[in-house]
Amino acid sequence: MLSHCVRQVRGYATKSKTTNMKMTARVPLERTSLPNGSLFVTRQPPVPLEVQATAPAIHRPHERKVELTDKEIEEIRQLRQQDPETWTRNKLAKKFNCSSLFISMVAPSPSAQPTPPATMSSEKGYRRQLITKNRQRRKELW
Repeated sequence: MLSHCVRQVRGYATKSKTTNMKMTARVPLERTSLPNGSLFVTRQPPVPLEVQATAPAIHRPHERKVELTDKEIEEIRQLRQQDPETWTRNKLAKKFNCSSLFISMVAPSPSAQPTPPATMSSEKGYRRQLITKNRQRRKELW
Protein backbone atom coordinates (compact mmCIF):
# COMPACT_ATOMS: atom_id res chain seq x y z
CA MET A 1 0.00 0.00 0.00
CA LEU A 2 2.68 2.50 1.03
CA SER A 3 5.49 1.28 -1.17
CA HIS A 4 6.62 4.83 -1.93
CA CYS A 5 7.57 5.56 1.74
CA VAL A 6 11.32 5.74 2.30
CA ARG A 7 12.84 5.28 5.71
CA GLN A 8 14.84 8.29 6.87
CA VAL A 9 18.39 7.62 8.07
CA ARG A 10 20.37 10.13 10.08
CA GLY A 11 23.53 11.44 8.48
CA TYR A 12 25.06 12.54 11.77
CA ALA A 13 26.17 10.93 15.01
CA THR A 14 23.61 10.28 17.73
CA LYS A 15 24.15 10.26 21.46
CA SER A 16 23.41 6.57 21.78
CA LYS A 17 24.09 3.67 19.49
CA THR A 18 20.54 2.35 19.78
CA THR A 19 17.77 3.57 17.56
CA ASN A 20 15.34 6.11 18.92
CA MET A 21 12.50 3.91 20.17
CA LYS A 22 10.70 6.76 21.95
CA MET A 23 8.86 7.80 18.83
CA THR A 24 7.26 4.48 17.98
CA ALA A 25 3.56 4.10 18.72
CA ARG A 26 2.86 1.73 21.55
CA VAL A 27 -0.90 1.78 21.06
CA PRO A 28 -2.87 -0.18 18.48
CA LEU A 29 -3.43 1.68 15.23
CA GLU A 30 -6.31 1.38 12.81
CA ARG A 31 -5.52 2.28 9.21
CA THR A 32 -8.35 3.19 6.86
CA SER A 33 -7.97 3.91 3.16
CA LEU A 34 -9.96 6.92 2.00
CA PRO A 35 -11.60 7.20 -1.45
CA ASN A 36 -8.94 9.67 -2.66
CA GLY A 37 -6.18 7.14 -1.96
CA SER A 38 -4.84 8.68 1.25
CA LEU A 39 -4.48 6.75 4.47
CA PHE A 40 -6.32 7.76 7.66
CA VAL A 41 -4.68 6.49 10.86
CA THR A 42 -6.50 6.47 14.21
CA ARG A 43 -5.06 5.37 17.52
CA GLN A 44 -7.08 2.96 19.57
CA PRO A 45 -7.14 3.34 23.36
CA PRO A 46 -4.60 1.02 25.00
CA VAL A 47 -7.24 -0.09 27.52
CA PRO A 48 -10.67 -1.09 26.19
CA LEU A 49 -13.58 1.18 27.13
CA GLU A 50 -15.32 -1.65 29.02
CA VAL A 51 -12.30 -1.98 31.33
CA GLN A 52 -12.00 1.81 31.74
CA ALA A 53 -15.63 2.02 32.88
CA THR A 54 -15.05 -0.48 35.69
CA ALA A 55 -11.70 0.95 36.85
CA PRO A 56 -11.60 2.42 40.38
CA ALA A 57 -11.29 6.18 40.87
CA ILE A 58 -7.77 7.57 41.09
CA HIS A 59 -8.64 10.16 43.76
CA ARG A 60 -11.02 9.86 46.66
CA PRO A 61 -14.17 11.95 46.25
CA HIS A 62 -13.87 15.35 47.90
CA GLU A 63 -15.74 15.48 51.17
CA ARG A 64 -17.63 18.72 51.56
CA LYS A 65 -17.04 20.30 54.97
CA VAL A 66 -19.93 21.63 57.01
CA GLU A 67 -20.18 25.41 56.74
CA LEU A 68 -19.64 27.28 59.98
CA THR A 69 -22.26 29.62 61.39
CA ASP A 70 -21.59 33.26 62.22
CA LYS A 71 -21.58 32.38 65.91
CA GLU A 72 -18.85 29.77 65.41
CA ILE A 73 -16.77 32.16 63.30
CA GLU A 74 -17.05 34.80 66.01
CA GLU A 75 -15.95 32.22 68.59
CA ILE A 76 -12.91 31.37 66.43
CA ARG A 77 -11.98 35.07 66.30
CA GLN A 78 -12.36 35.47 70.07
CA LEU A 79 -10.26 32.40 70.88
CA ARG A 80 -7.56 33.46 68.44
CA GLN A 81 -7.52 37.03 69.76
CA GLN A 82 -7.45 36.03 73.45
CA ASP A 83 -4.67 33.45 73.31
CA PRO A 84 -2.96 32.89 69.95
CA GLU A 85 -0.24 30.78 71.59
CA THR A 86 -2.74 28.16 72.80
CA TRP A 87 -5.25 28.40 69.97
CA THR A 88 -3.12 27.86 66.91
CA ARG A 89 -4.55 27.50 63.43
CA ASN A 90 -4.26 23.71 63.52
CA LYS A 91 -5.97 23.39 66.91
CA LEU A 92 -8.84 25.63 65.84
CA ALA A 93 -9.15 23.75 62.55
CA LYS A 94 -9.44 20.42 64.36
CA LYS A 95 -11.91 21.80 66.91
CA PHE A 96 -14.25 23.30 64.29
CA ASN A 97 -13.60 20.65 61.61
CA CYS A 98 -12.35 23.03 58.92
CA SER A 99 -9.06 23.79 57.18
CA SER A 100 -6.24 25.82 58.71
CA LEU A 101 -6.34 28.06 55.63
CA PHE A 102 -9.93 28.99 56.47
CA ILE A 103 -8.87 29.80 60.05
CA SER A 104 -6.09 32.07 58.78
CA MET A 105 -8.57 33.95 56.57
CA VAL A 106 -11.25 34.30 59.26
CA ALA A 107 -8.96 35.06 62.22
CA PRO A 108 -5.39 36.01 61.36
CA SER A 109 -2.83 35.97 64.14
CA PRO A 110 -2.76 39.27 66.08
CA SER A 111 1.03 39.44 65.69
CA ALA A 112 0.78 38.86 61.91
CA GLN A 113 -1.44 41.89 61.30
CA PRO A 114 0.45 44.51 59.30
CA THR A 115 1.50 47.77 60.94
CA PRO A 116 1.38 51.06 59.05
CA PRO A 117 4.75 52.06 57.57
CA ALA A 118 6.73 54.81 59.33
CA THR A 119 6.93 57.19 56.38
CA MET A 120 6.20 60.89 56.14
CA SER A 121 2.87 60.29 54.43
CA SER A 122 0.75 57.19 54.93
CA GLU A 123 -0.72 57.35 51.42
CA LYS A 124 2.56 57.70 49.50
CA GLY A 125 5.72 55.64 49.70
CA TYR A 126 9.26 56.94 50.07
CA ARG A 127 10.00 56.84 46.35
CA ARG A 128 6.80 58.71 45.42
CA GLN A 129 7.52 61.37 48.08
CA LEU A 130 11.05 61.87 46.71
CA ILE A 131 9.72 62.26 43.15
CA THR A 132 7.14 64.83 44.32
CA LYS A 133 9.75 66.81 46.28
CA ASN A 134 12.14 66.90 43.29
CA ARG A 135 9.32 68.04 41.01
CA GLN A 136 8.53 70.94 43.35
CA ARG A 137 12.21 71.98 43.42
CA ARG A 138 12.34 72.01 39.62
CA LYS A 139 9.18 74.16 39.45
CA GLU A 140 10.81 76.70 41.80
CA LEU A 141 13.75 77.05 39.38
CA TRP A 142 11.51 78.11 36.47
